[in-house]
Parts: sequence; structure tokens; C-alpha cells
Amino acid sequence: MRKKMLLSLTTAVLFSLSFPPLKLGFLAYFVLIPFFILLEDLNYKESIRWGYLTGLFTNIGTLYWINWVTVAGAFAAILYLPIYLIFYAVLHTFLRKRLATKYLFICIPFLWTGIEFVRSLGVLGFPWSSLAYTQTYYLSLIQYVSYSSIFGVSFWIVTINVVILSIIKNVSNVKKVITYLVFLILLFIIPWLYGRWVMPDEETDSKEKIRIGLVQGNIDPYLKWDDEFVDENLKIYDNHSRQLKDSCLDLIIWPETATPVYLRDSAHYLQTIRTLLKDLNVCLVTGTPDYKFFPDHTYKTFNAAFLFTPLNNNFQVYRKLHLVPFSERVPFTEVFPLLKDFLESLEMGEGNFSPGDRIVSFKIPILNDKERFQRDFVLAPVIICFESMFSDLVRKFVKNGADILIVITNDAWFGRTSAPFHHAQAAVFRAIENRIGIARCANTGVSMFVNAYGRTLTKTSIFEKATIVENMFLRSKTTFFTRYGHVFSITVSLLNIIPILTALFSSNKTE
Repeated sequence: MRKKMLLSLTTAVLFSLSFPPLKLGFLAYFVLIPFFILLEDLNYKESIRWGYLTGLFTNIGTLYWINWVTVAGAFAAILYLPIYLIFYAVLHTFLRKRLATKYLFICIPFLWTGIEFVRSLGVLGFPWSSLAYTQTYYLSLIQYVSYSSIFGVSFWIVTINVVILSIIKNVSNVKKVITYLVFLILLFIIPWLYGRWVMPDEETDSKEKIRIGLVQGNIDPYLKWDDEFVDENLKIYDNHSRQLKDSCLDLIIWPETATPVYLRDSAHYLQTIRTLLKDLNVCLVTGTPDYKFFPDHTYKTFNAAFLFTPLNNNFQVYRKLHLVPFSERVPFTEVFPLLKDFLESLEMGEGNFSPGDRIVSFKIPILNDKERFQRDFVLAPVIICFESMFSDLVRKFVKNGADILIVITNDAWFGRTSAPFHHAQAAVFRAIENRIGIARCANTGVSMFVNAYGRTLTKTSIFEKATIVENMFLRSKTTFFTRYGHVFSITVSLLNIIPILTALFSSNKTE
């Protein structure tokens, strides 16, 4: 019992230490070895128990910050997500009992990646803890995600764990150790060589660049909704934006819900914004709550983004598609209305936004120095907060038409935890997967510019007022992943059917 607990906790600790902001991603190459050793002699009942406990310990170490945002969400995530590790542990045990060890080891990367991919799907999808996010600081090793998406890196990491475990298991067999060592070296050399080949020293794929300024207001998320602070909030963003007057910008970006009012109805806010844009001759993207009334006198509220230009008084609107479950919206309330009533009675802080219904790409007109461009406008989809964790959703925005990608978020809720840094580093993968530059504006940080190869060009610290400016190249390539989506992930997931069916009908049971 003590040994099993030690192995389970070791996996949880290594897992927690591998993610940003700690630059210890190399620990991920060993993170699953204790867990695989733990599973070696377990029966199905024990696999369920230790799979859940390991998942629980891991989630406590990596998802503790959710409690800063929503108690209901923390409770749901930390207790619900370990179920996926139960699925893995039971299937691992099933294959171990019915297949030879060498075949089991071949199956492990497929099985893990398939379950990780499934965990990212649907309303309750949660890709935050994907193993791949441990590698965001190792750009030369992850450039192939433009084909495989983030799950290709998870597959690669699990394969490394399996090879290292094979070396440990065969340490007395020199021939096998040498073979595994060669394979392990190739697992690093091949992606590194590819990365060095595709990554330019300077990004020159496109001659067209858009000049963007980010305003990080650093507003207390509890204070900003206070009626007495609404005007002060606007002054902060207006004053900091005006500090960029001499930067010759095409676009200024404010973060998620930077305007704590229903902006379409706030005459004071609208007039201040329009005056700002005319004075600076610049466009503005800002996060704001929004609403829509229906003929039957019902209404919906949205977490939205607006694009303003100095050309007219109209504005373009995008309404967030993928809402944070149990924080922005309680899922399945249409099917189980009592669930919503129950959670509301607990007063746990869950929101009541509705999801948007369409993908939008803002058309940003070129106002200054038009000879830089061969077009009249730049297409820029806006990804709001949690949406940036979903590679397939971001892919759909890019495929719909995108020259640059905008991410706005309010990570103030996370406090000084690991979450703001982890969340920010997700932009590295979204950029490489789609070979697109990203401008990420966060209320309290991290605000940053990331180029199409995942390099962070400029970034802020957290919990400080700041403005940063960067010239961003427009997208000039369409990647395999952007065009075709999760071909790799789906293929890997479906290939799990072969060993499972083989084991199911095998007469050569090892138990």
C-alpha cells in the first residue's frame, strides 16, 4: 500500500512540476513511469481505485486555481476529470492481462493519446492538462504540430516514457538497452532537426505587417463591476490607449470584459471610444458583455467582443462560442433544469451566459500607410479566454479566414497561481498549429505577441498596468492541421480498436 501510494504521488508531483510557468518540461519524459509501474500487478478493482486516486492527486496539483474562479467548477473538475484516468488504468490492465508486454508497450501511446483527445471534446471538454503543454518552452521540438496538433506532442511524450521504462526493465540486456537508447535519441533528434529546418531566424514569410498595441489595464475583477468604479475603469483604458498615440497603430486591443457595462447601450462609453479612435485614427477591439432580446420577450446574455473603427458608428460583434462549464454557464440545464436551480440555490458563483451561434472574423480596415498592404482590410478572429485551449475550435476560426489571431482574456480570477502562465503558453501551440501570429491581451497579464513559429516577441508581467506594441506578420501559409483538422488524433484514437479487439478475442491470456 505504501509503495503504491508513493508511485501515485510521484506521478502527481512530476505532472504538476512539468507545466508552466516552471520550465521543467523535461520532467514529462518520466512522469508516467511511476504510474505504469503502479499498474503492473493490479486487478481491475485496484486499477479503478488507483487510477482515480492518481488522477485526483494530479488534478489537485494542477487545477487548484479553479477554486479562485468558481467553487462549483473546482469541485466538478477535480472530482470528475480523474474518471478519464480510470478509463486508461482499466484498459491498460485489460491489455496487460491479455497481451505480451512488448505489444502492451506499443499500445500505450495510442491509448493515452486517444483518451486525452476524447477528454478535450464536447461541452465538458477540458484539454488544459494535456501532456503536450509541458513542452511550450521547447520550440524546436514541437514544430510538427502544424500536422499533428497538440496531441502529436502528447503521443511523443508518452512514447518517450515507454522507451525509458523499457530501458529500465531490460537494464541487464545490453543489446536491448542499446536498441532502446538509439530509438530514444532518434525521438529527440528527428523533431529537433525538423524544427530547426522550418523555423527561420527571422520571420519573412509575409511582407505585410499590422501594427498592434495591447492595453493591460490590471483592473481588480471584483472592483470593476462596482458602479462607482465604472467611470474610472474607462479612464484607465482611455488614458493608456492615448499613450500609444505616436506608435502609428492599426489596431488597439483591450482585454476580455474590459468594459464592465452593456457597451451597446452605454452612451458615455461609446462616445469616449469613438472620440479616442478619431483622435488616434485607429481601430479598437474590446471585450464586453452583450445581450439579445427575442420577440417572446425573453433574452440572452453573452460574453462578447466588439470591433470599432473610426470610419462610422457601427461595430462588429463576436459572441463567445465555448463557455467555461460551471463558471460562465451550467451545462445541460436545458435537459436538466433542476440542476441549474440547485446550483443557484448554493450561490456558488456560476454564470448564466449563452453561447454564440457563429464563427466571426473581424474586418479591420487599413487606415494608415496603405502602401504596406495589397488589401483593404485584415481579417482577425477573436478568441475569448478558455476558447484558446481548444485547438480544433481555433482551427475553424483560422480556416474561416484569418490573417492574424486575437486572444482576449481576464485571468485576474486566477490570482498569482500557475494558471495565468499556463493559459498564456497555450498561444504557442495555437500559433504553430496554424502558422499564424497571435496578439494576446489579458486584463492582468500575461499579455503577449507570439509569431507563427511560437516565439514570444514581447510580453508583460502579471498584475501590472502596461502597454506593449508589435508589428505582426500576416498569415501566409495554411497548415495541414488548419486544412484537415484532427486527422492524427482521430486516427490514433481509432487504432486503439485493434489491440482491444485482439485482446478481447485472444486465447493467449497472460493472467
